[in-house]
Amino acid sequence: MLTVKETGELHNLLGNVEEGAGNLVEAAEEYQRAAHMDATEQHLFDWGNNLLQLRAFEPAADVFSAAIARHPQSARLNIGLGIAQYSRGQYEDAVKSFCRAVDLAPSDPRPYQFLGEMYGVAPELGREVTERLARFVKTQPRNALAHLQYALSLWRGAPAESEPADMKQVEALLRRAVTLDPRLAKGFFQLGILFSDEQRYTEAIAELRRAIRLEPDLAQAHYRLAHAYQRTGQNALAARELEIFQRLKAGSP
Repeated sequence: MLTVKETGELHNLLGNVEEGAGNLVEAAEEYQRAAHMDATEQHLFDWGNNLLQLRAFEPAADVFSAAIARHPQSARLNIGLGIAQYSRGQYEDAVKSFCRAVDLAPSDPRPYQFLGEMYGVAPELGREVTERLARFVKTQPRNALAHLQYALSLWRGAPAESEPADMKQVEALLRRAVTLDPRLAKGFFQLGILFSDEQRYTEAIAELRRAIRLEPDLAQAHYRLAHAYQRTGQNALAARELEIFQRLKAGSP
């Protein structure tokens, strides 16, 4: 009778099969066996990633931390650890993990994107985040999201006691973002906020209307547009936008 040799690779393959079938708990058991038999970077990553899917964030963080001790040059292990930490509310630790991932794999867009969504959550690390998002723009100069996230980090990610952001640079980055991707509603929305803050209400109205055309259910854009209309004496339009905002808010979960 033909026997199959039990190996870590076999159990990892079985884990892939179970995961593909939607059996995440059974997959976790196979991935765990694989990692215990042969603690390769791939086996440990698959185990930790499976735990993330199960929303078992504390065990996932433990797995990724142990894996990084064995494989310190793995960017994706640091990304996994960052996701687990963020999901547990450990924002400063998560930012540090994503920064390490960026440093290990400067051409990989994933850790930059996670950092870009986290501006302001760890203000004491704002400078480190902004430096890496600046690198994102340099390495991917035609990436609209890179320009948007760098702009937001400059604008809102710095500690309160730091120097004010260079708003001309922020505006230039936002304009570049929407030029690269004319369907980037969030870019037009942020331009609208910037112009409103600077009392450039006519420009704000134009950008907010563009954002709403692209994403009609963007409630805050309707609210900001109502404010800009009110500031320019267009009270009927302001009332209409405020009504839309209230309707969208009432319908949100």
